[in-house]
Parts: sequence; structure tokens; C-alpha cells
Amino acid sequence: MTDQLTTTDWRRLLHDWDRQQSGYLRHREERFTAALDALQELIGDRLAAGGTVLDLACGPGSFGARVLERFPAARVVAVDMDPVLVAVGAAALGDADGRLTWVDADLRDPAWPLRLPVTEVDAVVSSTALHWLSAAQLAATYRRVAALLPAGGVLANADNMAYEPGQAVLTRLSEAAERRRAEQAFGADGVPDWDAWWAAALAAPELTGAVAERERRNAAERGPDDHAPGTRLTGLRMHEAALAEAGFTEVGTIWQDHDDRVLLAVR
Repeated sequence: MTDQLTTTDWRRLLHDWDRQQSGYLRHREERFTAALDALQELIGDRLAAGGTVLDLACGPGSFGARVLERFPAARVVAVDMDPVLVAVGAAALGDADGRLTWVDADLRDPAWPLRLPVTEVDAVVSSTALHWLSAAQLAATYRRVAALLPAGGVLANADNMAYEPGQAVLTRLSEAAERRRAEQAFGADGVPDWDAWWAAALAAPELTGAVAERERRNAAERGPDDHAPGTRLTGLRMHEAALAEAGFTEVGTIWQDHDDRVLLAVR
């Protein structure tokens, strides 16, 4: 960041990101806590000794910030391909006294692990992000994540994971609950929705360069494995199968609210 970053309230922008995300995800903090509790129980000793957590598709760093708060000796490597979100997070959170490293990388690129400052991590976390990947891209990502984790390492993926095509009733209930939450959340107490938050972020004068780069990347030709517009979310069974194929020994849901889940996998 530069000395020119003086007019935008970065902490407020990050706070508003959390507010708009919670508008869509009523129990978002509870979901974070479930994942953090699992890390505490399974690898708390490693993190207390200065272990490293990879925040995958980190956005502006919400999950990583909670990891740093929960585990004061741990380090976080935060990875995302969106230059605007990374710029907001880096301006709001900095490097947390050397404990937080930001990495610009695209998970669709097979070489993204080579951009990391480490070759092994103790845990991998992700929140409301990996559903942007197609099934093939997700499976490849899980294989690359598995290669970064030692035996006993943990992956916690907090995300919407669709019900199967034959589960129409459960899908209907999930979609209805999501609509009710949005109706109740947005417009109340000035909570911004997705479009409002992005309008504010894209208008920040300090982000002109990041916005231009974001637009360039978004305009790039779609790859053959990219999601087509309107493609449904990858389903829970696909996640479970891909994790097993990647070499994880135990995989299961540790928290759930309709199709919003925390899926835990142990290497």
C-alpha cells in the first residue's frame, strides 16, 4: 500500500463486507467458530507453536483475521485472485506484525502453490469461496491442498454445498430460507447487500489500479473448465468424493444450516 491510501476507511469497508456476508449467511460467525473449534481440538498444539494456516480464496481476509485472533502464535497465508479484495484486506489488516502474508494467485492455475512463501501448512481454511470453482477445478484444488498438508493436517471448507438433484424438497427449503434471510437483513440498519458493497469498494479512489486489473482479469477468455453462467453449486457428495480421492482419510460435515456447511477433512 502507499501513502496515498488516506481517504478510504478500510476497516469500515472490511466491517461492511462482514455485514453483507452475514446478511446472506445468518449463522456466519457460528460457522467460523465451528471451524476454529475443530482446529483448536485437532492441531491447536501446532498453531500454538507458530504453525501456518492457508486461507484459500480469502477475499479481504475475514477467516484469516479470525484465525489470527483465536491463535495468537499462528501465521496465515491469505490467497486470492481478486486484486480489489486483496487490496481492501491488506489495507485494513496489514501484515499483522509479520503473521499475515497476502498472495495474489488464481486457484485455476496449476502452479498456484508455487506462489506461496511456504511448502507446507498445518491447516487450510476457506469460507464462501470454493463454490466458484467447477467440479474439475475443485477436485484439482483439493489434490493440490492435500500435497501441502502433513499427516494429521486439516482442511475446513465453510461454504454452500448443494443438495443432490434428487433432493428437490431440501433444495426448496434451503432456497426459501435464503430468501427470507435476505429480506430481513438488507435495508435494516444500513446493511449493504452484495451490489452495494461492491459499488462502494469500486468507487474508492485508492483502488483505481486494482479495479482496472480486476476488470482485465474478468474480461479474460473463460477456460473450458470454468463455470458457465448460472451453473448450480457443486454438491456435497462431489466434495466428499474429491477429498477422498485427494487422499484425505476422514471427511465429514461438522456444522450445517440447510446447504450451508462446514466440511472437515483430515489428511
